[in-house]
Amino acid sequence: MTIIEIRPIRNGWKCFEAPGMQPVLLSQQDAISYAKGRACFRSGEIRILDSSGAIKRIIPFSETDRRL
Repeated sequence: MTIIEIRPIRNGWKCFEAPGMQPVLLSQQDAISYAKGRACFRSGEIRILDSSGAIKRIIPFSETDRRL
């Protein structure tokens, strides 16, 4: 199961998938789009966190959600 976390940081949003894989994007929507692209052909969830680290929203995904 893949878990991608999106966290707010100063002047942007950080996508954390694995150590060394932490791109920073300008908007939350850009970060969500990036995470969805990284999640293709896998199952898991995208977790959007607030500034305190609490989970604000969860977007589940799976291989069956993909369209050909």
